[in-house]
Amino acid sequence: MLTGRGQSENLFAGLLESAPDAIVIVGVDGQIVLVNAQCEALFGYRREEMIGSQVEMLVPERLLNIHRGHRDTYTSDPHPRAMGIGLALTARRKDGSEVPVEISLSPLETGSELLISAAVRDVTERRRIQDELERAKAEAENANHAKNDFLSRMSHELRTPLNAVLGFGQLLELDALTPSQDESLHQIMKAGRHLLDLIDEVLDITRIEAGKLPVSNEPVPVNPALIEALDLMRPSASEKTIALSTELTNTEGRYVMADRQRLRQVLLNLLSNAIKYNRTGGSVTLTTGVMGDLVTIAVTDSGRGISREHIDRVFQPFDRLGAEASDVEGTGLGLALSHGLIDTMGGKLTALSTAGVGSVFTISLLAVDAPRLVGEDAARSAAPALVTSEKLMTVLYIEDNLSNLRLIERALELRPGVRLLSAMQAKLGLELARQHRPDLVLLDLHLPDLSGEEALRILQSEPETAEIPVVIVTADATPTQMHKLLAAGATDYLTKPLDIGRLLALVDASAP
Repeated sequence: MLTGRGQSENLFAGLLESAPDAIVIVGVDGQIVLVNAQCEALFGYRREEMIGSQVEMLVPERLLNIHRGHRDTYTSDPHPRAMGIGLALTARRKDGSEVPVEISLSPLETGSELLISAAVRDVTERRRIQDELERAKAEAENANHAKNDFLSRMSHELRTPLNAVLGFGQLLELDALTPSQDESLHQIMKAGRHLLDLIDEVLDITRIEAGKLPVSNEPVPVNPALIEALDLMRPSASEKTIALSTELTNTEGRYVMADRQRLRQVLLNLLSNAIKYNRTGGSVTLTTGVMGDLVTIAVTDSGRGISREHIDRVFQPFDRLGAEASDVEGTGLGLALSHGLIDTMGGKLTALSTAGVGSVFTISLLAVDAPRLVGEDAARSAAPALVTSEKLMTVLYIEDNLSNLRLIERALELRPGVRLLSAMQAKLGLELARQHRPDLVLLDLHLPDLSGEEALRILQSEPETAEIPVVIVTADATPTQMHKLLAAGATDYLTKPLDIGRLLALVDASAP
């Protein structure tokens, strides 16, 4: 018959053997006292080989000194230590192979001595899965970076020839054309601007995905923003006899936290879609509401709607949900971009739709208090006057693309008092700037001998050219580059395709 002590020892031995992890019990001197069957299976030693030996037999040789230091530290202040506390540990098997493990430690008071119980868990499979996940994540990130870099480079390369298309098109618009020529030019400009919109949308989506899209959130009045968007879309609605209406509930005088221009962009996109994909004689209704601290803006249409199996794809880039087979123009980017923009502004864009009935797209944005007025809006400055000085004005254009150079030449023909100097290399342009002291320098960034950024630095550093205003003219439309060059001293930053009107305004403002 077993005594109470014998029963306790049998119970302890049973618990030891039934534990799911390998159990090693050692003394404060590091000598192994007890092990279980799982310990034999994990390390490959027989029980009698381990008992009485130092626990360092289970530690890789390169880690022996580190392990002894950890053991001494623990025995000086023994306390329970949970498994998986973030240490990357490795154990050694009898055959010399190593295995990743997690270890939990617990002090055992026996009355006569202190023992340490170590539960050792093989985490080989978990580490393998973690490594695969990390590799997959790294590969996905690299692929995403490569994609974004490709799209950014392609947008730059597309902007350069598009600059000639739209730039010369703007100049032709100023000429007296026959009705047939005017219609042909209208189609060219329409297609060119559509391509430019596509390039801009692709760039914005890549910036959103990279977390680099700049937004300037501020209190924006709800109703004026909606009415402005509606007014801009009325001609399009009229062409398709679409009735536009509003139900602005509880939003008079209310403000939301948003980027004013980006919110306008989203509203115009949602209204444009509601009109494009509507039926002739249909309706589009813009409604608002207040839910707690949120303002909701809903665009409801009576169009073809979206089927249940397609609704989950509605915010996917380039997915037009079958509309590419119709005569409705589109890129498949507008809704994806709108979703990303609203998300970046801290809001939410959702979609509900019934095939054959219509769709509802709802924006939710945080309601905020009205801003405090602090003077006149600085943007309300008067437009610069035309060149009226009798003194001849000199403009230097440093550009290696002949079509871009020809475009500027044609544009400046509209200013008879302007003389244009040109250079296709940065070094030659710098020499011309020193010799002629132009009133304005137009500077491309991608030049064959020096970068435009370096040319700007040299112009800023030399006394004879430091005061000359320099306007960057480039196909690089990234905000980071623009802010960088403006901070470096550029007077302004024009992106290709050029807005000829803005270019001429800058020329006029620089006239002597």
